[in-house]
Amino acid sequence: MTAVSGTVPPPAQGSAGRGNFVVLRAGTLRLLLPHADVAAAEHIGEAPLGVAQAGIFELEVRGERRAVVALSEQLRPLERFPAGRFVLARLHGGEASFAWDEVRVLIDAAVEARPLPPAMRGAGSPIDGYVQLGEELLLCATAPRVLAYAAGAGDLT
Repeated sequence: MTAVSGTVPPPAQGSAGRGNFVVLRAGTLRLLLPHADVAAAEHIGEAPLGVAQAGIFELEVRGERRAVVALSEQLRPLERFPAGRFVLARLHGGEASFAWDEVRVLIDAAVEARPLPPAMRGAGSPIDGYVQLGEELLLCATAPRVLAYAAGAGDLT
């Protein structure tokens, strides 16, 4: 098994490694990103307000106004804020915070990334493989790819 630091993306497809990662859950979607790609998570006590731009909400956190995006299971901004989203985490490279159902940190985790089946591969998709962790399937991505894909539906940065 190759040693991998938490500052690099999940291992290349078909390879094994160790590192620090973050699991981001939105409904049934579970993303696995390098720990270095995700800022500290914060709990929110209220749903954000809608703003003029579709898919981007506004929330006051610690006295400052923040743009908040809630992604669908297809990684597209939702027009209505889902009731179960109570954790915010900013992806490095973007300015908006993203609302998640769950944010979980995996420290020194052993992972083996596998390639996606051909039917699940799409041009421009931020997902490049998957990891099976216990009973869960985690989709491998990086913050820049998730931000670029989500921004394809509108300006989210």
